[in-house]
Amino acid sequence: MEKEFGHIIRLRFDENNRKLIENFTKVKERLNARGLLNSTETIKEIYKALETEFIGCVGLIVITAIDVARKDNLLVKRNKIQKLCEETLAARKQEIEGIYLSNTQQIRGGLLNSNMLSPFMSLDKSHPLQREEIVIRLSNEIDKYHKENGNNLRNIIQNRFLNTPIVAWGAIVIFVIIVIASFTNALSNLMNLFNN
Repeated sequence: MEKEFGHIIRLRFDENNRKLIENFTKVKERLNARGLLNSTETIKEIYKALETEFIGCVGLIVITAIDVARKDNLLVKRNKIQKLCEETLAARKQEIEGIYLSNTQQIRGGLLNSNMLSPFMSLDKSHPLQREEIVIRLSNEIDKYHKENGNNLRNIIQNRFLNTPIVAWGAIVIFVIIVIASFTNALSNLMNLFNN
């Protein structure tokens, strides 16, 4: 699951990275038109876009993990998938902070008072809250997944079986044949008993 999850989330993050850089560019263009490109206002606006992306990552990570589990009809272990999602969130935080810092490097270099920027340099304040959001959303999604697919191996096999009509009909036919064969065998044994 980890490999497929990593592949899918990477594709989704790459698309979000492109959109994030576009948002940064739009903010820069808008504030440059107002003559505020090299200002703390630009940094604040870009930081808002960064925070929005980070908050959106929580839902994307959880949905991707559940999508992979649904696709493969996996038995989902809450702790394992939660750890995977939290690690992915931490890696995503570092990744988008890097994008943010590289996109604001020139602006930050042109500012005289860089001490005012310290609250806008990382997502450390937002990270604990988003980690908790992952736990809550993941718990809700896993509960929903278990209601749909079962939470033990027997229920999962039963759901897979019932979701494949040709297999279900085949099993019903085999069951009927076995019942008829057992009945005829029992009837034959009973007749042999009376004949002796």
